[in-house]
Amino acid sequence: MKAIKAVIFDFNGTLVPDTHLHNLAWYGFFRRHGLPQPDEREMFHLHGKTNSDILSIIFGRRINPAEVKQLGNEKEEIYRQLFREKHIQLLPGATDLFKWLKINNIPYTIATASDRDNVDFYFEHLHLGDFFDRSMVVFNDGNMSGKPDPELFNKAIQILGFPAADTMIFEDSFNGIKAAENAAAGSIVIVDTHGEDYSAWSYPKISSFLNFDFSLFG
Repeated sequence: MKAIKAVIFDFNGTLVPDTHLHNLAWYGFFRRHGLPQPDEREMFHLHGKTNSDILSIIFGRRINPAEVKQLGNEKEEIYRQLFREKHIQLLPGATDLFKWLKINNIPYTIATASDRDNVDFYFEHLHLGDFFDRSMVVFNDGNMSGKPDPELFNKAIQILGFPAADTMIFEDSFNGIKAAENAAAGSIVIVDTHGEDYSAWSYPKISSFLNFDFSLFG
């Protein structure tokens, strides 16, 4: 097995079990705007996409940048309030993995479809600065393509400075797993925080970082 030299974490649904909160926030947003309510399966297939992509899909037209900012902020404010109310924290074992990576000099970062405001919120609320270099975190700046496009992961791979073949990516969404494949990641680990059917893939699967197999690092 080839040794892993760098690690990339998706964030939502991977490092924090918040997928249901994004769904609730979108449902609240749909109600406000008189939009039809998608079922859970339809919502799941939106995970990993940017707000620009999601808004264009649900409104059935291309949403201009000003609208994306306004409508996206509306949805994210609902989401952040739910996040506070539910006292969402990092998945069990995550901080132990971060510490292990640091001790073993394996660089790591986050690549997320979340926007800057949400990333700032996570750093403040979850004290991510104790474990992550904020300047290395890749997020949706309004110009990034959403998953399954590999752009977010490609940028993170470039920042970490190792070939994709030497990189491990942790993901939870179907779109995210496909993006990791499209980025040619050397190793992919599925984080199942919402009981989805991942039978289409044979990658290692965990429900928290407490049961992570460190031998996967080679």
